[in-house]
Amino acid sequence: MAVRTIEKADAEDRRQRLIIISLFSLGILVLSYLVYDYMRIINRTTLPEDFDAIDPIVAQWRAEGLVDSFDAAQAKVVVNEAEWDRKDRDEKIGIVTQLARYCAEKSPDRKWRITVLGKRSLVVLGEIGHSGLRVQ
Repeated sequence: MAVRTIEKADAEDRRQRLIIISLFSLGILVLSYLVYDYMRIINRTTLPEDFDAIDPIVAQWRAEGLVDSFDAAQAKVVVNEAEWDRKDRDEKIGIVTQLARYCAEKSPDRKWRITVLGKRSLVVLGEIGHSGLRVQ
């Protein structure tokens, strides 16, 4: 009888250790993801709410080699394909939507639209318009 009680105590002790190790591992995993997500957010160039600050951001992108030309009236931006491909999908979506918002504010019809073209190939790399959002 005493042997079974000791075996049950050992089994309960192992179960508790496994639960503690699992919870600790899960906590480390969640913390790691939060740090990773935070680093992705702070390393991303986002467009500001103030439309007067858009032009310096586009100028910065020109200096970095991403943007070749930007025409807000035509809602068209020409980018370097190699630099565009280095951006992750979320950042591309952010660039397209914020530039479309900027163009809508500057346009009399107020429609969100923009076309992102590759400099060499003139292939549409991203766009937002009447058919929705598309990013390559």
